[in-house]
Amino acid sequence: MQPIDIDALEQAAWSDFVRRLSLQLAGLWPAMEGLLGERYPMFVSLAVEQAAKQGLSQAASVARYVNLCFVWGPGFQDKAGFEWALESLSKAGEQEWLSMHQLVQRSLLELQRLPGAKVEPQALTAADTTLLDSFGSLGRQGEMLNPVAEPQSLPRHACDLEALDLRLLEADGDDAAGLQEYRLDGNGWHLARLAAPPALRIDASRPMPALIAVLSAQKGQGRAAKLQLRTRSHAVCNGDVHPALAFSGPIQRWDWAGHETRAVSWPVLAREQPTSKPGPGCVIAEETSPELYKLDLTVCGLRDDGEALGSVQTLVYAWPAAQWWLEIQRARPQPGQLQTLLPGAKSWARGLSRCRLERDGQAQDSMPLQQQFEQGLDGAAADGLQQLAAAWAQTQGLADACFEASLGLLVGKMAGTWGWRLGAGGLDGPALMRLVAQLDMDACVAELVFGGDLGLAGANTRISLRCVGQASMRQQIQHEQAGPGLSPSLSDTLLNGVVSWRFPFELSLESLALDAACLAQLAEPVSGALVGEAGLRPNSKGGSGWEWFVGLRTEPVLATLQWSDPLLGQGQQQLALLPAMVLLDWSMG
Repeated sequence: MQPIDIDALEQAAWSDFVRRLSLQLAGLWPAMEGLLGERYPMFVSLAVEQAAKQGLSQAASVARYVNLCFVWGPGFQDKAGFEWALESLSKAGEQEWLSMHQLVQRSLLELQRLPGAKVEPQALTAADTTLLDSFGSLGRQGEMLNPVAEPQSLPRHACDLEALDLRLLEADGDDAAGLQEYRLDGNGWHLARLAAPPALRIDASRPMPALIAVLSAQKGQGRAAKLQLRTRSHAVCNGDVHPALAFSGPIQRWDWAGHETRAVSWPVLAREQPTSKPGPGCVIAEETSPELYKLDLTVCGLRDDGEALGSVQTLVYAWPAAQWWLEIQRARPQPGQLQTLLPGAKSWARGLSRCRLERDGQAQDSMPLQQQFEQGLDGAAADGLQQLAAAWAQTQGLADACFEASLGLLVGKMAGTWGWRLGAGGLDGPALMRLVAQLDMDACVAELVFGGDLGLAGANTRISLRCVGQASMRQQIQHEQAGPGLSPSLSDTLLNGVVSWRFPFELSLESLALDAACLAQLAEPVSGALVGEAGLRPNSKGGSGWEWFVGLRTEPVLATLQWSDPLLGQGQQQLALLPAMVLLDWSMG
C-alpha cells in the first residue's frame, strides 16, 4: 500500500478552497467577472498570492482580503492613499484576524467618505458576511484537513476590554490580606501593620503580568486574602457571553460573564504546609510552596481600530502570609567555673536555654526548639566531653588523671524574623522570603584543662594540658529586597556567619621531687588543637531553609619529650596524649 501524501492532500484542499472562493466572488461581483473575462481566474490567483505575502494564512482572512481587492483593486495596500491598509496588514503576522477585521472596518469607513464611490458600503458588508459564512470554518493553508476553528467561531464584531484593575480588598479599615511584619527599632521587636499593595492597572499598553503574588492565610489560620477584579469594556459582542471570567484553584472554579465581571471578588487561600518534624522554629526561613490559581478573562479581542487588549490570562500564586519571630538566649559559661569530669566518670551539667517563638503575634510552642538545644546540642556536647575524658584516662604512663572543662556552644542571644513579603512590584511578580536577624553569640567558648602524673624513663612529671579559646559570631542578617531567591542571595552572607575555629593545646611540665635524678622537659611545642565550625547553613535534610549546626573535633595531640639522666644520658620520646576524635557532629532536628 502506498503511503498517504499529506502534503499533496493539503495542497489539493487549498486549491479547492481557491476554486470555491473564485466561484463565490463571481456570484458576489458579477460585473467584475464580466469585465475581466478570461483574466478573471488569474486575478483571483494573484490576489491569493498577495494575501500570503502579507502574512495571511487563515482561509477566511484570505477570502476577505481577496474580496477587498475586488473593491480597491489588486495590491491596493501598496498604492498612494492606502497607507492605512498597509498599517493594518503590518499586524497580520501576530494578530491576523484583528488585522483583517480592522482592514474591513476601515474600508467601510473610507467608502462612506469617498464621494461617488462605485461600491456601496452595504454591498461590501453583504459580500464580507457571505464569505465568512462560507469559509469561516476552514483552517489555515497547510492545515485545511484539520481545521482549528468550528463553524461561526471566528468573531465578527468588536469585542474588547478597555482596561481592568486587580487589587486586594480592604474591609472595616483593615487590610483584608492581614499584611504585617516584625520590625526592630529602638524599642525592640514589634509587629507592624503594612499597607495593602497598589492595584494593578491593565490596558493595551500595560499587559497583564504572567504571575500575580498574594499573601494569604492558610486554612484555619486566619482570614483569607480577597482579590477583586474590575473591568471596563471597550465593546461587547454579546453581553450575556463576554467578558467571560474564570478563576480556578485546586478544589474550586468560579465563573462570571457579561455585566457580572464589572466588579468581582473572591477569596484566595495559601496552601496548607506540612508541619516541620523537628518543630516550629527549628528550621529558619523555610521557603514554603505557594498555592496556584489560574485567572482567565476572555473576550473576542477585536476593535474596529487601535491596539486590542484581548483576552488575558495569568497565574495567581498565594504564599503563606504568616510572619515568624524567634528569640534564643543561651547562657554563656562563667569564666573560671570549670566542671570536674575526672577523676571518676562524672556527667557534665548542661546549660539552660530560653526560647520564645511567635507567629503573627501569637506565642507558639517553643519547647521542641529548646529541647533541640538542651537535649540535642548540649547532650551531644556532654557525650563528646565524656569521650575526651575516657581518652585522657587511657594516656600511656598517666596516673591520677584529672579533667576539668567549661564548654559553651552557640551561646549568647539571637533574635530574628522571617516570612514571605511581596516584592517591589507588589502584586506583580513573585514574593520573596524576608529574613532579618541579629546574632550576638559565641559559636564556641572552651576551656579544657587536663592533668595527671606522667611516668617516663624513670622521670615522674606532673603534666598540665590546656586548651582555651573563644569564637565569636556577631552578625546582622538583612534580606528584604527582591532577588533570585533567599538561598542563592544569602549564601555568601550566611557562610560568612559560619564561624570556624582552631584552639591549640598547650602543655606544661612540673618535675616531681623524687629520689631519681632524671628530669623530663618538652623538646618542642605540643601539636594538636580543638577545631570546629558552627552557625547557620542550608537545610541538610532536604527542603529549603537554614539549620543550626555545630561540628567539633580534636586534632592528634602529640608531645615530644626529652629527658636527662646523669647515668643514662639524654633521651627523647614522642607521646600521644589525645587521638584525633570527632566529638560532635550535630545539626538541628
